[in-house]
Amino acid sequence: MTTLNSRFTTYKALNRLHRDKPFKDLVSSKAWRHFNVVTLNNSRYNVAVIPTSMEFRPDLIAAAAYGSKNLWWLVCTANAIIDPHTELVAGKQIFLPII
Repeated sequence: MTTLNSRFTTYKALNRLHRDKPFKDLVSSKAWRHFNVVTLNNSRYNVAVIPTSMEFRPDLIAAAAYGSKNLWWLVCTANAIIDPHTELVAGKQIFLPII
């Protein structure tokens, strides 16, 4: 089984301030944009339908699809989901990149 890293260890985040507090800005980093635009656009996907038991739970979807709940962000990124608590509804068709 392949070991997959966190998106924060794989892609260098930019250190920024927001309201005078530091945060790691992954979305604006060059490597993350490359991943989204090039890698995901050129990936093959499986299509799945969200079951009631996994509604609003990208972590459970990732665990079922990839064997790691830590890849919840991949589920959200591949489907352009901003708020999984409103967008990951039961019965919705989603795409799961084959990795």
